[in-house]
Amino acid sequence: MFPVTGGNQLVWGVLLLVMALAAVVAIVRLRVTLATVRKLSQDVGALAGGEYDRPLKVSGSGDLEQLAQSLNQLSARLKSQAAELKESSEALTRAHTRFGEALRATHDMDRILEIALDTGMETVRAERGLLMLRKGATLTAGVSRHLSAAGLQLPVGSGIAGQVAATGRPIRLPGDSGPAPDEREPAFGTLLSVPMFSRNRVIGVLNLYDKHDGRPFSQADLRTITSLTDQAGVAIENVLLHQEAQRLAIMDGLTGIWNHRWFQIQFAQELDRAERFGRPFSLLIIDIDDFKAFNDAYGHQLGDFVLVELARRVRSAIRDVDMFARYGGEEFELLLSETDMAGAVKTAEKLRSIVADTPFESDLSPEPLKVTVSVGVASYPEAGIDRPSIFKAADFAMYAAKAAGKNRVVAHQSRTDGGDSRPLGTPDTRSS
Repeated sequence: MFPVTGGNQLVWGVLLLVMALAAVVAIVRLRVTLATVRKLSQDVGALAGGEYDRPLKVSGSGDLEQLAQSLNQLSARLKSQAAELKESSEALTRAHTRFGEALRATHDMDRILEIALDTGMETVRAERGLLMLRKGATLTAGVSRHLSAAGLQLPVGSGIAGQVAATGRPIRLPGDSGPAPDEREPAFGTLLSVPMFSRNRVIGVLNLYDKHDGRPFSQADLRTITSLTDQAGVAIENVLLHQEAQRLAIMDGLTGIWNHRWFQIQFAQELDRAERFGRPFSLLIIDIDDFKAFNDAYGHQLGDFVLVELARRVRSAIRDVDMFARYGGEEFELLLSETDMAGAVKTAEKLRSIVADTPFESDLSPEPLKVTVSVGVASYPEAGIDRPSIFKAADFAMYAAKAAGKNRVVAHQSRTDGGDSRPLGTPDTRSS
């Protein structure tokens, strides 16, 4: 043990003072550090709460300052990503709103396809786009933007779009594994190829090429476009249902030809054209001979077959511009545009022949069925200048054919003695 002397006391005093000062400094630094940590903790909490504009400030040059700088860099990146996300979200909201409004406002299939392509391109900022429609086993270019696709066709299963159509699964490149592009498909750096569905089947493929900023399409882009094509599919299905409803409203459900309601509308339009341009047209009323007795003998199911087969034969023998409809029961009506009486009688005899000359064969009957028709013909303006007069004339001519022995054509003829117009058909008026 060292003896305590005056010199030693001085040394010990200095040591104690240094230790005390060190302790004070340590305490002060600890308090400063704790204060800095608390401040840093508050700033990090603000950052976590979305306050990306609040910078973290730490004085000194230690680890805490480096941590603050790293957190500031992270804050800047989060701020940029948040801004992009907000912009993307707002764009998607606008796109969905506009898309939904546009789809609800139209029953035009072509317009819906254009809206689907334009909205998809705008939403994910694609430079080019192509919407292809599936027709059987072929994909055909429908609507395109900023690329030449006229006449482009791909077999389903060929190339990228063909694979999407075949499988119903989208492809994102780069990112997904997929087939090599078909040489007929547009060249691209990045691609989204998404199927469009209607009634649970692929009706088309939406292809988006190359983002404006040069980056590849993301999974978020794929989800967005899938959402839009789902909406488009619903709209397309609604259009198809609307078209089907319209078709059923104007078509005869049994024979698949026009019904009398639609025929009346077309007749009025033809009459208006004839009045304005001075052109003829003719009306044929076609009635199956002895159909009630035939129906009673063979049954309604076979009777329906006769109606369907007769409609098929007549439809195959007339022009596309001619309007053929079921009048009701076993009666049919045929409007021959720009056809005078001579041409109408020739057509009527042709139709009478294709029904009578070839028996109707069906599994429902043990033997071929002999079916004949009686046809009345009336022409504008000889038979009248309004709908009731022309229909009455053709109807009377048809009944004259019945009275004259059936299986024949009778043409309406106008009286010249000032009386009412009436059919003058006899068996001699049959064109054969």
